Amino acid sequence: MMRSVSRRFGETVALDGVDFEARPGEIHALLGANGAGKTTLMRILAGLDSPDAGTVEVFGQRIEHFEPGPIRALGVALVQQHFTLVPTLTASENLVLARPEGALLPPGRTAGARVRRLVEQFGLEVRDGVPASQLSVGERQRLEILRALDADAKILLLDEPTAVLTDVEAERLLGVARALADQGRALVVITHRLAEVEACDRVTVLREGIEAISDGAVGGYTRADLASAMIGTDTSGTITARTTRRTEAGPVCLRVRDVSLGRVSSLSLDIGEGEIVGIAGVDGNGQSELEAALSGRSAAESGEVSISGESIAAGDPRSRRAQGLAYIPSDRYSWGLIGPMDLSDNLELGRVLPIRPNRPARHKAARPSLDHWDVRTAGPHAKTSSLSGGNAQKLVLARELDEHPSAVLACYPTRGLDPEAADTVATRLVAAAEAGCAVLWIGAELDELLAVSDRIEVLYDGTLFGPYLPPFDRAAIGLAMAGDAADRARTATGGEPGPP
Repeated sequence: MMRSVSRRFGETVALDGVDFEARPGEIHALLGANGAGKTTLMRILAGLDSPDAGTVEVFGQRIEHFEPGPIRALGVALVQQHFTLVPTLTASENLVLARPEGALLPPGRTAGARVRRLVEQFGLEVRDGVPASQLSVGERQRLEILRALDADAKILLLDEPTAVLTDVEAERLLGVARALADQGRALVVITHRLAEVEACDRVTVLREGIEAISDGAVGGYTRADLASAMIGTDTSGTITARTTRRTEAGPVCLRVRDVSLGRVSSLSLDIGEGEIVGIAGVDGNGQSELEAALSGRSAAESGEVSISGESIAAGDPRSRRAQGLAYIPSDRYSWGLIGPMDLSDNLELGRVLPIRPNRPARHKAARPSLDHWDVRTAGPHAKTSSLSGGNAQKLVLARELDEHPSAVLACYPTRGLDPEAADTVATRLVAAAEAGCAVLWIGAELDELLAVSDRIEVLYDGTLFGPYLPPFDRAAIGLAMAGDAADRARTATGGEPGPP
C-alpha cells in the first residue's frame, strides 16, 4: 500500500501525492504515457528508489529504509523492462545468481532441477543448458519472471512486460499472469497499451505524476476513457501553436519506401516541401529504429529513402547530410556534439576540414552563426560541454539548418529543454518548413506535435497509423498511441485482436 507518495528529481516532479494498492489475487494495470511516473512509482515499491514524501507498507509492515534486498525479502520483485540476465550464463546459472546465497551454490544438478521444477510449476518454458544470449526474447522475459518466483515473490511488478514480445508471446505471458494471480499473488503490469489493461482487474492511470484514474475497476472504463486519462485534454503546452497550417503539401521531398529495421517493418511515408509531419507514439514502438535507418546510423534491412527523387546513398549521417538531409538526433550528446571540442569545431562537424585549421579564423567565422541562433556562451572558443541543454540543442540546429537542407529529421528536438528553449527550437524548425524544408518530427509529447504539425502519423509496434489532419482529433490520436488502431486493423484483416 502506497499513500501520498511524492518524488522529485531536481525541479522535475515525477510523482505528486500518488496512492496505489496491489491486492492479492488481482492484476493491477498501471497505465501512462512517457514520463508519467509509472516506473518511478514501482522502483520505490521495489526499494530501488526512495520517496521524498509519503508512506509505503508491504503486508502491513511500513518501509523505513528503501533498499532492494530487505524489500525483496518481504516478497516484492520487480521484473524490469531491460533484462538483468548475465548473457554468458545458462538459465540455471542465472537462477542461482539471483538467490541471496547464489555466490555460494554451485550451478550443478540442483540448480538444473530447480529450473525444471519452476518451468513445470508455472508453465513458463525456458531452455536450460545454453547461454542466455541464445534464448529468444520471450524466453529471457520468462526467465526473469522465474527468478522472481524462485525467490517466492508475493507481489510481482512487471515493467512493460510485452514491449519486446510477439503477439503470441504477449498473449501467453498475460495468461501466465492471470494464473499467478489466481494462485493468490498480487501482480502489477506497467503498460501504455490498452489491450493489456483489458486483461487486468483494476487500473490506475498516471499523467505527469498525478493519478488521472485511481484504483478503478477495468470494466468501468472504455478505451476512450483510458486514452483520455493517459494523454489528457489540455492542449496548452510549452510550444507556441502555429496559426496557419498547410492545406496541401508541396511536391514530395522526402520519400520513405518499405523501410525495415528491427521493429520497423515495411514503413512508407511521403513528406512534401514545406510540410511538417509529426510522428506520435509512446517510446519503444520503433522510434529508435526509424531514426537509425533514416539518419544512416544503421543500415536498413530493406527499403529506400530518397530526397527530391534522388535515392540517398547508403552510408553514415555525414554522407546523407551532404545529400540534403539535416539530422537532429534524439541524444544530442551522443550523436550530435562532441563535448570536449569547442563550439566552432562542433559547427564544422561533418565537413572536410584542413589538417591544420586556422583557429582564430574559425572562431571568427563561427560568431555570426552563434549570434543568429542565440547560443549563449563565452564565445566560439568555449567547450561545448559547458553549454546548457537548450544552448547545446541550438548549436546542433545552427550546424544543421545553416546548410539550408532539403529535409530535416528532427528526433525529440525539445527533449530535456526548459519551456523557453523548447519554444525557440520549435519556432526555428517551423521557420525551416516555411522556407521549404520537409520536416519529419519524431516526438513523445503529443501537445508539441499538435502545435506544429501539418499532419500526424502514429507509430505503434513499428507500423504507422494515420494520417490525422487538422483540426486534430486528440482522442483518436491518443487511442491509436495506445494500440486501438492496431487492434482494429488486426481484426479487419482476420487476425486475432489480442494484446498488441
